[in-house]
Amino acid sequence: MKNKLCLLFTPIILLCLTLTSCEDVIDVDLGSSEKRLVVEASINWYKGTGGEWQVVYLSTSTDFYSNNVPRVSGAEVYITNSKGDIFEFPELSNEFRGSYGCTNFVPEIGENYTLIIRYNGNTYNATETLLPVPELVDAGQETESLLEDLIIVKGYFNDPENEVNYYMSGYNREDKGIKYAVFDDKFVNGNYTYSARIFDDLNNHEEININLYGITRQYYDYMSKIFTVTSETNVGPFQVPSADIRGNISNINNPDEFAYGYFRLSEVSTIQYTVQ
Repeated sequence: MKNKLCLLFTPIILLCLTLTSCEDVIDVDLGSSEKRLVVEASINWYKGTGGEWQVVYLSTSTDFYSNNVPRVSGAEVYITNSKGDIFEFPELSNEFRGSYGCTNFVPEIGENYTLIIRYNGNTYNATETLLPVPELVDAGQETESLLEDLIIVKGYFNDPENEVNYYMSGYNREDKGIKYAVFDDKFVNGNYTYSARIFDDLNNHEEININLYGITRQYYDYMSKIFTVTSETNVGPFQVPSADIRGNISNINNPDEFAYGYFRLSEVSTIQYTVQ
Protein backbone atom coordinates (compact mmCIF):
# COMPACT_ATOMS: atom_id res chain seq x y z
CA MET A 1 0.00 0.00 0.00
CA LYS A 2 1.09 3.60 0.16
CA ASN A 3 4.17 4.54 2.11
CA LYS A 4 3.98 6.91 5.06
CA LEU A 5 3.91 10.63 4.45
CA CYS A 6 7.02 12.29 5.76
CA LEU A 7 5.33 15.61 6.56
CA LEU A 8 1.69 16.51 7.20
CA PHE A 9 0.19 19.97 6.65
CA THR A 10 -2.94 21.31 8.31
CA PRO A 11 -5.52 23.15 6.22
CA ILE A 12 -4.59 26.39 8.06
CA ILE A 13 -0.98 26.16 6.94
CA LEU A 14 -2.04 25.45 3.38
CA LEU A 15 -4.40 28.43 3.47
CA CYS A 16 -1.65 30.69 4.75
CA LEU A 17 0.69 29.58 1.97
CA THR A 18 -2.05 30.30 -0.55
CA LEU A 19 -2.92 33.79 0.69
CA THR A 20 0.61 35.03 1.42
CA SER A 21 1.87 37.47 -1.19
CA CYS A 22 5.43 36.50 -1.95
CA GLU A 23 7.59 36.39 -5.04
CA ASP A 24 9.91 33.71 -3.68
CA VAL A 25 9.24 30.13 -4.69
CA ILE A 26 8.69 27.89 -1.68
CA ASP A 27 9.92 24.35 -2.21
CA VAL A 28 8.23 21.95 0.17
CA ASP A 29 10.53 19.00 0.79
CA LEU A 30 8.47 15.96 1.68
CA GLY A 31 11.53 13.77 1.59
CA SER A 32 11.86 10.26 0.29
CA SER A 33 10.52 7.42 2.36
CA GLU A 34 11.99 3.95 2.47
CA LYS A 35 11.06 1.77 -0.48
CA ARG A 36 9.09 -1.34 0.43
CA LEU A 37 7.61 -4.19 -1.52
CA VAL A 38 3.91 -3.67 -2.26
CA VAL A 39 1.78 -6.80 -2.74
CA GLU A 40 -1.64 -6.81 -4.37
CA ALA A 41 -2.80 -10.41 -3.93
CA SER A 42 -6.58 -10.61 -4.14
CA ILE A 43 -7.77 -14.09 -5.04
CA ASN A 44 -11.38 -13.75 -6.22
CA TRP A 45 -13.52 -16.80 -6.94
CA TYR A 46 -16.61 -15.63 -8.77
CA LYS A 47 -19.63 -17.86 -8.30
CA GLY A 48 -20.24 -20.06 -11.33
CA THR A 49 -16.61 -20.00 -12.48
CA GLY A 50 -13.71 -22.40 -11.94
CA GLY A 51 -11.45 -19.74 -10.44
CA GLU A 52 -8.36 -21.21 -12.10
CA TRP A 53 -7.03 -17.88 -13.42
CA GLN A 54 -5.60 -15.60 -10.71
CA VAL A 55 -3.05 -12.78 -10.74
CA VAL A 56 -0.73 -11.29 -8.10
CA TYR A 57 0.77 -7.82 -8.67
CA LEU A 58 4.09 -6.68 -7.20
CA SER A 59 5.57 -3.20 -7.07
CA THR A 60 7.49 -0.98 -4.69
CA SER A 61 6.23 2.03 -2.80
CA THR A 62 7.11 5.39 -4.28
CA ASP A 63 7.58 9.00 -3.22
CA PHE A 64 4.71 11.39 -2.71
CA TYR A 65 5.07 13.35 -5.94
CA SER A 66 5.81 10.38 -8.16
CA ASN A 67 3.19 9.34 -10.71
CA ASN A 68 5.02 6.18 -11.66
CA VAL A 69 4.36 2.78 -10.13
CA PRO A 70 7.69 0.89 -9.93
CA ARG A 71 6.70 -2.63 -10.95
CA VAL A 72 8.73 -5.51 -9.52
CA SER A 73 10.16 -8.07 -11.92
CA GLY A 74 12.09 -11.26 -11.27
CA ALA A 75 10.29 -12.46 -8.16
CA GLU A 76 9.26 -16.04 -7.39
CA VAL A 77 5.59 -16.26 -6.44
CA TYR A 78 3.46 -19.24 -5.47
CA ILE A 79 0.57 -20.25 -3.20
CA THR A 80 0.25 -23.45 -1.20
CA ASN A 81 -2.73 -24.98 0.59
CA SER A 82 -3.01 -27.18 3.70
CA LYS A 83 -2.84 -30.31 1.52
CA GLY A 84 0.60 -29.40 0.23
CA ASP A 85 -0.55 -28.44 -3.28
CA ILE A 86 1.58 -25.75 -4.92
CA PHE A 87 0.13 -23.22 -7.35
CA GLU A 88 2.89 -21.39 -9.21
CA PHE A 89 2.50 -17.79 -10.40
CA PRO A 90 5.14 -17.21 -13.12
CA GLU A 91 5.70 -13.64 -14.25
CA LEU A 92 3.75 -12.65 -17.33
CA SER A 93 5.28 -11.09 -20.45
CA ASN A 94 7.23 -7.83 -20.41
CA GLU A 95 4.06 -6.01 -21.40
CA PHE A 96 2.64 -6.92 -17.98
CA ARG A 97 5.78 -6.40 -15.91
CA GLY A 98 5.15 -6.98 -12.21
CA SER A 99 2.16 -9.26 -12.91
CA TYR A 100 2.33 -12.92 -11.89
CA GLY A 101 -0.38 -15.25 -13.16
CA CYS A 102 -1.64 -18.73 -12.32
CA THR A 103 -3.79 -20.81 -14.70
CA ASN A 104 -4.52 -23.81 -12.47
CA PHE A 105 -5.50 -22.42 -9.07
CA VAL A 106 -8.00 -24.58 -7.17
CA PRO A 107 -10.29 -22.54 -4.87
CA GLU A 108 -11.96 -24.37 -1.99
CA ILE A 109 -14.25 -22.78 0.60
CA GLY A 110 -12.78 -22.98 4.10
CA GLU A 111 -9.31 -23.93 2.88
CA ASN A 112 -6.23 -22.18 4.26
CA TYR A 113 -3.77 -20.83 1.71
CA THR A 114 -0.27 -19.41 2.11
CA LEU A 115 1.24 -16.89 -0.29
CA ILE A 116 5.04 -17.05 -0.64
CA ILE A 117 7.12 -14.43 -2.44
CA ARG A 118 10.90 -14.60 -2.87
CA TYR A 119 12.44 -11.34 -4.01
CA ASN A 120 15.74 -9.51 -3.60
CA GLY A 121 17.10 -11.99 -1.05
CA ASN A 122 13.97 -11.90 1.13
CA THR A 123 11.09 -14.32 1.59
CA TYR A 124 7.64 -12.89 2.28
CA ASN A 125 4.57 -14.88 3.28
CA ALA A 126 0.97 -14.56 4.44
CA THR A 127 -1.79 -17.04 5.28
CA GLU A 128 -5.53 -16.53 4.83
CA THR A 129 -8.76 -18.54 4.53
CA LEU A 130 -11.05 -18.58 1.50
CA LEU A 131 -14.48 -17.54 2.79
CA PRO A 132 -17.92 -17.99 1.17
CA VAL A 133 -20.38 -15.24 0.34
CA PRO A 134 -24.19 -15.22 -0.09
CA GLU A 135 -25.74 -14.86 -3.52
CA LEU A 136 -26.79 -11.39 -4.61
CA VAL A 137 -30.42 -12.01 -5.53
CA ASP A 138 -31.68 -8.56 -6.49
CA ALA A 139 -30.67 -4.93 -6.98
CA GLY A 140 -32.55 -1.64 -6.90
CA GLN A 141 -32.33 2.07 -6.32
CA GLU A 142 -34.01 4.79 -4.29
CA THR A 143 -33.68 8.55 -4.00
CA GLU A 144 -32.18 10.05 -0.88
CA SER A 145 -35.06 11.75 0.96
CA LEU A 146 -33.20 14.96 1.82
CA LEU A 147 -31.31 15.44 -1.43
CA GLU A 148 -33.14 14.39 -4.58
CA ASP A 149 -29.99 14.40 -6.70
CA LEU A 150 -28.53 11.58 -4.63
CA ILE A 151 -29.37 8.01 -5.65
CA ILE A 152 -28.79 4.97 -3.45
CA VAL A 153 -28.08 1.73 -5.32
CA LYS A 154 -28.52 -1.49 -3.33
CA GLY A 155 -27.60 -5.12 -3.82
CA TYR A 156 -29.77 -7.54 -1.82
CA PHE A 157 -28.80 -10.87 -0.26
CA ASN A 158 -29.71 -13.25 2.56
CA ASP A 159 -27.25 -13.14 5.44
CA PRO A 160 -26.66 -16.63 6.96
CA GLU A 161 -28.10 -17.30 10.41
CA ASN A 162 -26.01 -17.90 13.55
CA GLU A 163 -22.79 -16.75 11.91
CA VAL A 164 -20.58 -13.69 12.26
CA ASN A 165 -19.90 -12.51 8.73
CA TYR A 166 -17.82 -9.74 7.23
CA TYR A 167 -18.30 -8.40 3.73
CA MET A 168 -16.76 -6.09 1.17
CA SER A 169 -18.88 -4.50 -1.54
CA GLY A 170 -17.64 -3.16 -4.84
CA TYR A 171 -19.69 -0.93 -7.15
CA ASN A 172 -18.12 -0.83 -10.59
CA ARG A 173 -19.04 1.79 -13.18
CA GLU A 174 -17.67 1.69 -16.71
CA ASP A 175 -14.86 4.24 -17.17
CA LYS A 176 -15.25 5.37 -13.53
CA GLY A 177 -13.63 2.48 -11.73
CA ILE A 178 -14.80 0.56 -8.69
CA LYS A 179 -15.61 1.89 -5.21
CA TYR A 180 -15.29 -0.38 -2.19
CA ALA A 181 -16.73 -0.51 1.32
CA VAL A 182 -16.59 -3.03 4.16
CA PHE A 183 -19.34 -3.93 6.64
CA ASP A 184 -20.46 -6.71 8.98
CA ASP A 185 -23.76 -8.39 9.87
CA LYS A 186 -23.89 -7.27 13.50
CA PHE A 187 -27.37 -5.75 13.21
CA VAL A 188 -28.77 -7.86 10.36
CA ASN A 189 -27.63 -11.38 11.24
CA GLY A 190 -29.78 -13.98 9.51
CA ASN A 191 -31.92 -11.42 7.69
CA TYR A 192 -32.61 -10.36 4.13
CA THR A 193 -30.36 -7.32 3.82
CA TYR A 194 -28.33 -5.29 1.35
CA SER A 195 -25.14 -3.44 0.55
CA ALA A 196 -25.59 0.16 -0.55
CA ARG A 197 -23.76 2.95 -2.34
CA ILE A 198 -24.75 6.63 -2.72
CA PHE A 199 -24.15 8.34 -6.07
CA ASP A 200 -24.62 11.95 -7.18
CA ASP A 201 -23.84 11.63 -10.89
CA LEU A 202 -25.71 8.60 -12.24
CA ASN A 203 -27.20 8.59 -15.72
CA ASN A 204 -30.35 6.86 -16.89
CA HIS A 205 -29.66 3.41 -18.35
CA GLU A 206 -26.14 3.39 -16.91
CA GLU A 207 -25.02 -0.09 -15.90
CA ILE A 208 -23.42 -0.81 -12.53
CA ASN A 209 -21.79 -4.10 -11.59
CA ILE A 210 -22.29 -4.85 -7.90
CA ASN A 211 -19.86 -7.30 -6.29
CA LEU A 212 -20.14 -8.84 -2.83
CA TYR A 213 -17.04 -10.45 -1.27
CA GLY A 214 -16.76 -12.72 1.75
CA ILE A 215 -13.82 -11.50 3.87
CA THR A 216 -12.13 -12.33 7.16
CA ARG A 217 -12.32 -10.20 10.30
CA GLN A 218 -8.64 -9.38 9.84
CA TYR A 219 -9.19 -8.00 6.35
CA TYR A 220 -12.25 -6.09 7.55
CA ASP A 221 -10.11 -4.39 10.22
CA TYR A 222 -7.35 -3.68 7.70
CA MET A 223 -9.66 -2.05 5.16
CA SER A 224 -11.45 -0.08 7.88
CA LYS A 225 -8.11 1.52 8.74
CA ILE A 226 -7.41 2.21 5.08
CA PHE A 227 -10.74 4.00 4.65
CA THR A 228 -10.17 5.95 7.86
CA VAL A 229 -6.84 7.51 6.85
CA THR A 230 -7.23 7.74 3.09
CA SER A 231 -9.76 8.92 0.56
CA GLU A 232 -11.30 6.80 -2.18
CA THR A 233 -10.29 9.55 -4.57
CA ASN A 234 -6.65 8.54 -4.10
CA VAL A 235 -5.07 7.17 -7.24
CA GLY A 236 -4.05 3.79 -5.91
CA PRO A 237 -2.25 1.75 -3.29
CA PHE A 238 1.30 2.49 -4.43
CA GLN A 239 1.92 6.07 -3.35
CA VAL A 240 2.36 7.59 0.11
CA PRO A 241 -0.40 7.13 2.74
CA SER A 242 -0.83 9.38 5.75
CA ALA A 243 0.17 6.58 8.11
CA ASP A 244 1.79 3.17 8.13
CA ILE A 245 -0.86 0.47 7.83
CA ARG A 246 0.35 -3.07 8.23
CA GLY A 247 -1.22 -5.80 6.14
CA ASN A 248 -0.61 -9.51 6.64
CA ILE A 249 2.54 -9.81 4.50
CA SER A 250 5.53 -10.74 6.69
CA ASN A 251 9.23 -10.80 5.87
CA ILE A 252 10.70 -14.05 7.19
CA ASN A 253 14.30 -12.84 6.87
CA ASN A 254 13.80 -9.44 8.46
CA PRO A 255 10.47 -8.79 10.25
CA ASP A 256 11.14 -5.05 10.32
CA GLU A 257 11.28 -4.98 6.51
CA PHE A 258 7.66 -6.03 6.05
CA ALA A 259 5.79 -5.48 2.80
CA TYR A 260 2.74 -3.31 2.25
CA GLY A 261 -0.46 -4.87 1.00
CA TYR A 262 -2.62 -7.85 1.85
CA PHE A 263 -3.18 -11.44 0.79
CA ARG A 264 -6.96 -12.00 0.57
CA LEU A 265 -9.15 -14.81 -0.75
CA SER A 266 -12.88 -14.38 -1.33
CA GLU A 267 -15.80 -16.02 -2.99
CA VAL A 268 -17.56 -13.29 -4.97
CA SER A 269 -21.18 -12.83 -5.96
CA THR A 270 -21.99 -10.31 -8.69
CA ILE A 271 -25.12 -8.76 -10.15
CA GLN A 272 -25.64 -6.09 -12.79
CA TYR A 273 -28.06 -3.21 -12.31
CA THR A 274 -29.33 -0.69 -14.88
CA VAL A 275 -30.09 2.75 -13.50
CA GLN A 276 -33.71 3.80 -13.98
